[in-house]
Amino acid sequence: MRLLRFAVFFQFLVAAAAGLTVGSARADDAYKFKVKGVIRGLPGQGLANDEVLVKHHEIPEYRDQSGKVVGMMAMTMPFYLAPGVSMEGLRIGDPVELEIEQHLEPEFSERVVTIKKGN
Repeated sequence: MRLLRFAVFFQFLVAAAAGLTVGSARADDAYKFKVKGVIRGLPGQGLANDEVLVKHHEIPEYRDQSGKVVGMMAMTMPFYLAPGVSMEGLRIGDPVELEIEQHLEPEFSERVVTIKKGN
């Protein structure tokens, strides 16, 4: 029994030294994926000030809240913008390339971390 407790304690120490939290993902772990689409709505124009409406292509690497890759079909949907992401120079109808950052912990969230004109 003492050996088992030591083994569990040792695993905890190894995880802590690696910067992991036992039972959850690290706060800096994120899934990132690139998305192409067309702007259909701009922040503050019928949307929240931190949202952009994009008609996007399929996202094959999209993950659900458990982290399982489930993909997402092409659709039009709002995306939240991360703080500091600029929409300057972008207009409705512009093709864009987005980089989305998805976190599962401490709660499921997705944010656009970069957006630029596409082709």
